[in-house]
Amino acid sequence: MAQIIELDAQENSPFESEPQLLGVYHWSEGLRSMHKHDDRLELNFILSGNGTQVIDGELCNVQAGDVLIHNGGVLHDESLMLYSKLKAWCIAVKNLKLPSRPVNELVPKNFRPRIPCQAVADQLAQLYPLVHHYAQQKDGYQIANSLARAVVIIVYRIICSTVLTTNKEKIFIVERVRNYIEEHYTEELTLAELNGLVRANEYYLSHVFKKATGYSPQQYILRRRIGKAQCLLIYTSLPLTEISARVGYEDSNYFSRAFKKIIGMSPRLYRQKWREMSSGSVPSDV
Repeated sequence: MAQIIELDAQENSPFESEPQLLGVYHWSEGLRSMHKHDDRLELNFILSGNGTQVIDGELCNVQAGDVLIHNGGVLHDESLMLYSKLKAWCIAVKNLKLPSRPVNELVPKNFRPRIPCQAVADQLAQLYPLVHHYAQQKDGYQIANSLARAVVIIVYRIICSTVLTTNKEKIFIVERVRNYIEEHYTEELTLAELNGLVRANEYYLSHVFKKATGYSPQQYILRRRIGKAQCLLIYTSLPLTEISARVGYEDSNYFSRAFKKIIGMSPRLYRQKWREMSSGSVPSDV
């Protein structure tokens, strides 16, 4: 005899403002350099493999079954995984609001964004492709949105039942240099300028900065520029010469070479692939 399961229709939502689906894609199709989203939250589910990502200036090792949370406004860099065999899905949502927390913050500030979701990995492995499937259908957004909300709730419950690990104490000089770079990365920044900012010698600053973030200051600036360029390529129709200038390169040919070195393809091809990948999917804010 089949068991009858009665559902609680009065169950309260954990959200003050419900998440709304913005987009869904495969990581292998869309890895990006140092960037951030002020208008959305991303939940990245690792299907297989392992690798390293930089989130909020700190190296984060991930493995199959993990969900990486990119809160709104948090810098992150996926491009270290460009040549790994890692496979993953990403769902982006907006307007998520938990009580007493900023909009689009799922993981509390100062806690690590890697959520071990191996216990629900089978369910997530089915839900993410379904979100993608319905997002591509002509009248499928409402279903895709409901499925995306289910993903958020499943991960949120794991977060609530897990003892989260706090971030390492931030190193003052690293954080000050990171903040300064974020304000001035489109300008010509020199190591001497950064050293003077924190009164450290060149070797020491480079050493502690790379140990904390995985990159030297020069590499970090380059990846931040390329990450911003990717955003402009995806969300605007600006010509390459304008994008190059906006991220600090007077020579657009030099910009294209730097872009290809980091991302593995030219800016023009990258824009084309993102447009093909986004065709028929849910709309995304600029």
